[in-house]
Amino acid sequence: MNGKKIKDYTTVILGCLFLAIAFNATILPLEIIIGGSSGLSIIGDHFFEIAPSLTIFICYISALIFGVIFLGKEEMKKSIIGSLLFPLFVYITSPLCTYVETLSLQTSEYLVVVIIGAVVTGIAHGMIYKVGYTAGGSDIASKIINKYFGITVGSAGAMINTLIVASGGVIFGWDKVLYAVLTLYVIGKVTDKVLLGISYSKKFYIITSKDEEVKEYIFQEFNKTVTEIEAIGGYSNLADEVLMCVVPTRSYFKLKEGIEIIDKDAFIIITDAYELENKV
Repeated sequence: MNGKKIKDYTTVILGCLFLAIAFNATILPLEIIIGGSSGLSIIGDHFFEIAPSLTIFICYISALIFGVIFLGKEEMKKSIIGSLLFPLFVYITSPLCTYVETLSLQTSEYLVVVIIGAVVTGIAHGMIYKVGYTAGGSDIASKIINKYFGITVGSAGAMINTLIVASGGVIFGWDKVLYAVLTLYVIGKVTDKVLLGISYSKKFYIITSKDEEVKEYIFQEFNKTVTEIEAIGGYSNLADEVLMCVVPTRSYFKLKEGIEIIDKDAFIIITDAYELENKV
């Protein structure tokens, strides 16, 4: 095993541990339904006293099985570790939940705990995603929806989480939904910062056999122009065309996913574009 794999595995292990700690120390004791299997586990614990770790384990293994069936074994390789470790760490760190529940939280303290939990969760997600792995669960469900219905992974995940969050509002009260929305917002922002850095813009270099479709997509979806650069392969000496565009960092995932839907074999290089921050 080379050094990079060891580093990647260590990052995933720590990310799953941080996710479990945040879940048991904030999300579970405060019964904040933020979607995914963690949200279902809170509902299961509330009504049937089923250990959250067990519900999460069942959801994750089920997602893995469906992932292998609909996406293939290769696609699931980087979801196996998270799918096994997160439920295990939730079980190991479960005493944290009991400790937090004994605290007498005032409104201000409640909010602080929610934000801290969201920040830790966002950091953990960013760590896992940055090395190319996933924590499993609803991530796999989102990829299946993306493949068979053409909906982007981000939109599919939002749809799944919205349904579960709404269920939480019906069960635990709509005030909890507000905390759930705040939590999801903070998680998203922190995850993006860990993954994408602090620049406000990203520069895309795209080599694709479907130039016109990609250019049309960028113009229609982002109202951005594309620069065409003539390039020659250093090895093949064949001429090719490189598309270049700059988009706000918040559009990174949507553009990347959109290009991959149009041409799954597209070659993409993405860099920070600090000097153009105020022009996009």
